[in-house]
Amino acid sequence: MVEACANVDAILHLAGEAHVSTATKGEDTNVVGSANVLEAALQNKVRRIIFLSSSLANDAEADSENVTSYGKGKRATELLLLQAADKGQIETLILRPVNVYGIGMKGNIASMISMIHRSRLPRLPNLSSKISLLGADDLASAILLATNSDRTSRVYTVTDGQDYPIAAIEEAIYRCLGKRLPRWPTPAVILYAAAVLAGAVARVSGRDTGISSRTYRNLTADNLFKNEEICAELGFQPTQNLYQLLPEIVGDIVSETKPPQSQ
Repeated sequence: MVEACANVDAILHLAGEAHVSTATKGEDTNVVGSANVLEAALQNKVRRIIFLSSSLANDAEADSENVTSYGKGKRATELLLLQAADKGQIETLILRPVNVYGIGMKGNIASMISMIHRSRLPRLPNLSSKISLLGADDLASAILLATNSDRTSRVYTVTDGQDYPIAAIEEAIYRCLGKRLPRWPTPAVILYAAAVLAGAVARVSGRDTGISSRTYRNLTADNLFKNEEICAELGFQPTQNLYQLLPEIVGDIVSETKPPQSQ
């Protein structure tokens, strides 16, 4: 790693382990790996590190009861880099993106698309919850702005600036799939029970389906963030929204679920 950082002006630290089987493995791996990156950068007198953190670090910073191991690891790395910057050892800017959408995306929305396509997900309850999201191209733009900025020791939340109702996302997915939205929503208590059961089965079988009681909380609670600071200070201007890209995203996920044709 030391050799890789030789003659480098700036490091874009995007690496991390997000989905792990134990509560602390990802946290430890991400923090130790980031410490190694920082040490290599300092040895080579790298000017700046741009660290791709996560909005989940907000929960760790606020000491929220919903904090995850991944969020703890991201926040620990943030503090490591900010301390080095405060000592004048290196410049650093930290970006906290929300969930990112685009071709090849993972997470709850991708799982929702796949399950609706396969008719394995009943209509969601009547939900009023909203979430923040971010397009992959806009995230790349934010990273470039951070790299070229003269600001340091700052943490920016990155979103596309829109609030997305979960119910509207569900309806848009059905439209993209050419399916009719079921008339009757699922009672919330049934969805919660199904999510808890899926999580229990995953733990016993060792096969993570991505569905659990946390999934239910993510669907039913607002998860909103603001991007005013990065817009005002770095000139960030989002150009995408989920609904524009959703037909392409859905088409890609559907193509992956089709069985291979026989020769």
